[in-house]
Amino acid sequence: ATYYDPNGGTGACGNPLQNNDAIVALGEGNWAGGAHCGQNINVQYQGRSITVNVQDLCPGCQGPNGIDLSEGAMAAIDPNYIADGVIPVVWSFE
Repeated sequence: ATYYDPNGGTGACGNPLQNNDAIVALGEGNWAGGAHCGQNINVQYQGRSITVNVQDLCPGCQGPNGIDLSEGAMAAIDPNYIADGVIPVVWSFE
């Protein structure tokens, strides 16, 4: 997983997004034309987990299951997210 700062921009699902929102952008491999907009996924990393809502598309995400978390969501599961950059998470649709 990577992270980004939506900073008030509009996501691919059509809603305004903030950095501290618990949101995720799906990679193109799971985007399915926006079919998952509004659906929650659970993300796990090193014993921490967070539920985030699909609100955006991540065209640059790595691999078929790559995701891009809002900065607030990333910070919640990885306090060292700035230094770590890309982290190997496990995620699933709820």
